[in-house]
Amino acid sequence: MKRFRKPIFAAVLGVVLYLIATNAGAGWLYVVSATIAAVVAVSALVPPWNVQAIETSRRAPVVATAGEPFECSLKLKNTGRLARHLLEVEDDFAGDRGRAVIVRLGHGETEMVRYGIDNPARGIYSGGEVTIESGAPFGMFFARRKARVASDIVVYPRTWSVAGLPPSASLDAERKDQSEAPTLRRGLGGEFWGIREYRTGDPARLISWKKSARGLAAGKLAIIELAEETHPPLIISMNLDPRAPKEAREAVVSAGASLLLYGLREGREVRAEAGAQRTPFPENPDPDKVLTWCAGLDASRPPDPEGASVEVRPSIKKTAGGKPHPSEPPDVSEAQAVVLVSCHELAGGAPGPWMAPDEEDEFVRLTEAKGRRVTRLGANVEEPWSLS
Repeated sequence: MKRFRKPIFAAVLGVVLYLIATNAGAGWLYVVSATIAAVVAVSALVPPWNVQAIETSRRAPVVATAGEPFECSLKLKNTGRLARHLLEVEDDFAGDRGRAVIVRLGHGETEMVRYGIDNPARGIYSGGEVTIESGAPFGMFFARRKARVASDIVVYPRTWSVAGLPPSASLDAERKDQSEAPTLRRGLGGEFWGIREYRTGDPARLISWKKSARGLAAGKLAIIELAEETHPPLIISMNLDPRAPKEAREAVVSAGASLLLYGLREGREVRAEAGAQRTPFPENPDPDKVLTWCAGLDASRPPDPEGASVEVRPSIKKTAGGKPHPSEPPDVSEAQAVVLVSCHELAGGAPGPWMAPDEEDEFVRLTEAKGRRVTRLGANVEEPWSLS
């Protein structure tokens, strides 16, 4: 209604002046009322025409990080016959909005406007909606036109610096002996593994010239195979329960991504589960693949954490018949270590199907009683962050 105050006032004023002119016979009042009527008519007709015949394209970075600003630019070209004036551009892109203003865009001219996306949201985006609005020339009426502009960007989740991973639980000592102990495999380490025939791409420094001497006549070389030390895979289970507040699910993804990146830096084989997702975890993960996979995660039914190295979960209560059951004690994870994300704290203390602070304390106590490591995350994360 605020936008209609000016045209309503102008229209009423014009009618009043016209009635006065009719009763008083003042010719100049007819001129004034006619001028007001012309201004109102022009204000109503020009804005819809002003936002037409404008082509738009966007330039944006290929990757960004959630919560960290980045710069975008829109290229606008006037394909109409006359100039366009006072265009306000709003770009709904990557979970946030950027704005810019163009004073004049002449016929056939192209202008590049730059603006910032201050708080991008995690996700994989193929474009966004651009709104062009104008109230020229008098600002009484406004017209807007929306168009979807394609441009791909992957907004990685926020990650934290990780200081270390937890040791295995004491109750899992037998499993630790079998799966946590380092093993040897064929590789490029320092211990002798065996001798085999040379293959294209093998490093020349590993050729065994004594063994190769026997096969030189046949053009065959022998190469030494060395062993390298390996560790068990780091398996992260991410609970993205749809009942958890969005802030808690984002913290789950951030914690899981941080642990996966730390595992890659340590030379560990890493795997992750996050329930039913559109894209499976990459077979040969590297930091970019891991972060891209994490960027595309959606809320889903939680995976089974049994056998996982670390379960990252929101503090959602166990349910009975789909409703919170306050009398039931919190369940204890079957993972070797647990990161409990406090829904109560991240939701600002609002009530919901999540644990109260005392129930979170009980969950931590029961988890530690089973010999497992547990860390609770809230709104503030101190870095370097550690599970140990």
